[in-house]
Amino acid sequence: MKRLLIALLTIGTIGAAAPALAGEAKLAEIIFGKSYNDGVTAIRVTGASQYDQPLPLSVKHPMASTIRQAQATVSGNPQLMRAISDRRIRLQNVIEVVTALNGGHVIYYR
Repeated sequence: MKRLLIALLTIGTIGAAAPALAGEAKLAEIIFGKSYNDGVTAIRVTGASQYDQPLPLSVKHPMASTIRQAQATVSGNPQLMRAISDRRIRLQNVIEVVTALNGGHVIYYR
């Protein structure tokens, strides 16, 4: 297990400096996921994640008015629109938007 972890970390380090592979994706992005660094955290809510993750009740059982308000918040903010576009999240799938204490945003979507 320790050898596997060391190998993955080594590949990630090499992949961060390597040229683009498979189109635009870099090896580090394939292994560790893409880092957006835009102050937005997107959390996908699925049927299974409702039981696995500690989610707010307003996300587990969203009201139509909450969804409308979240979608209006995103559509009125160019930074949030760019963030969901980069993550390939459709506006109609946004459930709730929460502003974090550090000024960032958490977007819950399906």
